[in-house]
Order: sequence, then structure tokens, then C-alpha cells
Amino acid sequence: MRITGTSPMVKECNVNLVKWFLLDHGAATKPEIAQLTGISLMTVGKIVNEMCEQGALTRLGTQESALGRKAEQFAVNPAFGSSVGMRFLVDRIDVVGADLLGEVKFQHTFPMPEGYGFDRLVEIRDFCRQRLPKIQAVAVGFPAPVFEGRLHSGHLLQFKDVDVQHGLDEVWEQPVLIGRDLNITSIGFARGNLAPVSGDLPKVQDLAYMLLSEAGYGAGFLSGGRVVRGFSYFAGEIGRLPLANGEYLRQFIDSGVSDDEYVRVISQMVAAVTCVVNPAMVVFTGDSVRPALLERIGERLRERVSFNWEGQRNVCPELIYEEDIWPSYRAGLVYLATRQIHSGVCMVEESF
Repeated sequence: MRITGTSPMVKECNVNLVKWFLLDHGAATKPEIAQLTGISLMTVGKIVNEMCEQGALTRLGTQESALGRKAEQFAVNPAFGSSVGMRFLVDRIDVVGADLLGEVKFQHTFPMPEGYGFDRLVEIRDFCRQRLPKIQAVAVGFPAPVFEGRLHSGHLLQFKDVDVQHGLDEVWEQPVLIGRDLNITSIGFARGNLAPVSGDLPKVQDLAYMLLSEAGYGAGFLSGGRVVRGFSYFAGEIGRLPLANGEYLRQFIDSGVSDDEYVRVISQMVAAVTCVVNPAMVVFTGDSVRPALLERIGERLRERVSFNWEGQRNVCPELIYEEDIWPSYRAGLVYLATRQIHSGVCMVEESF
């Protein structure tokens, strides 16, 4: 590994390494941290002592360490800071607050008047500041493609041609993470029961999360655990998928088609997605989903894409219905905000 940079950068990297070690292991002694991170015991001692003085770490008392000697254990203090996640909708904003470990501390819904603007967010900011320790990260989701700090399409017309990134940064007085709702939700669903600070990989890393609703149509795609956005951030706009009859998918479904036609078109759409990005799972949500037809859609899908790799099962994804999008959406917001807090500076080994 080739380490470059100034001494302060190396120190910050070491601090971050110690913190992530404790986040991953829960608690450890100074000798254990030194042995398993490769940082000298003297450096670990200085870092841990400084972090304890700052309040970033807590002392858990003296216990026998894995090295066979009694030593004091340390852990990350979850109350040292916090994060906020926000879901923007036409008529309300849903908010979730979490501690440094990603444990949810509160949820609240703020009804919003038609055409609300940034001025209404001051109330939300103050509400969160009164209930949380220092807010170190804010993650926000919008029901629209987000590109270069702006919203493209969607029903939040008051934010059209507005620098949303700048507006949110000003309200919160810090950089804010912003993104498309279904991308965030797909991350949250994939993470499942994994803690936001867990280094474990999700079992499902290839996923499509599809919203079919009168409020909007769209999808979030994960490929190899990464969000698929497309070069113009248009990936996932399935409502605009053209059909053979000249209509778009959204127009077709909203017209009240028969169950047979619904099965035919949805299976055709999923077949196309399967052949392009091959998700292991497709999750459906929204009031235009017909859950009772998913089994038929799956059967029709396997007829359309009747391919098996040698010695393996069919390549088609598992189809799942999720009635409420919010738990997965919330998990995605908390995950992104928590990871942002702990991102820090790391030294990465170069590979070619």
C-alpha cells in the first residue's frame, strides 16, 4: 500500500480506522484495536484518549481482553451525534431521526400546504435540533430524478428549475445528501435487518424496487450492490416505458385494464428488465399493484424467459409485494445518513 498525504490526513485516517473498528466490533481494548488494525499501540492510545475527551467514545470498564490481560474496553458513544432523514411528498414531509449507530430515535410527519417552499423546512430543522444531539448528516429523498442538485420531472412543481441542493444546504447549514426516492428505498430494502454501521454485505445485491401508483411510477435498480442511475439519471422511469399499442406503461395500467392484460404487460416489462440487468428479486409496491396476480405474472415471466444456466435454476427473479414503502425508504435514509457521518478519510490500496 502506498500512503500519500500530509500528517494530519494520516492521523484522520487512523482516527477513522479506529472508529470503524469499534463500530464493527462493538467494543474493544486498546491492545485489541492495535493488533487488529495494525496501528501502533502508542498511536491507538492517543487516539482513544482524545476521542474519550471529546465524548466520541465511552469507557465500558475493565474486562479480560482477547489477548489474555485485563484492560479497559471502549465503544462508540451513540449519543455523540445524530442524523436526520426526510421524505418529500406533495402534501407532507416525513422525518426520521437516528443516533450515530443508526438506531431510530423518532419519526414525525409534517403536513404541508400546496406548493410549500424552503421556508417551511425551518420548523422541521428546529424540531429535530430540539430532540437530537449534534446533527452531523441529513439525507433527503424526492419523488423525482435528482441530477446536479435539481429535480427533473415529478409532482413537486414548486422546486422546478430551483437549486434544491443549495436551498437545503442553507436551511440545515451543512451539506445535505439528496437523491431519488426509489434509489434510496432499494438500498433500504436490500440492507434488510443489517445495522447501518454493519460491514456485512446484503444477501441480495441485484434488485429492482418498483412503484406502481396513481401518485407515480418508477423503479430503483441495484446491480452488484450499486444504484443504477444511467447517464442522464433516467434509469427507473418505467412509467414512460413505451408499449406496442403506442401507449406508455402508466397510461395503460391507469386505464383500468383487465387482469389478463395486466399480467401480460407487467410480465413483459419484468422480462425486459430481467434480460438487461437480471435482478434476483423484483419488489412491487403502490396502489396500482395487483398482489393477487403476482403468481400468474411469475409463471408468465418464466414462460417468456425460459432459460436456465447449466445446473442452475431459472434466471428469472423472485417477485415480492411490499404493502408499505416507508420501512424500506426509512432504512435507506438512515443508512445513507449514518454512513455519511462515519465516512471520514481512508487510505485505499491501489489496484490495476
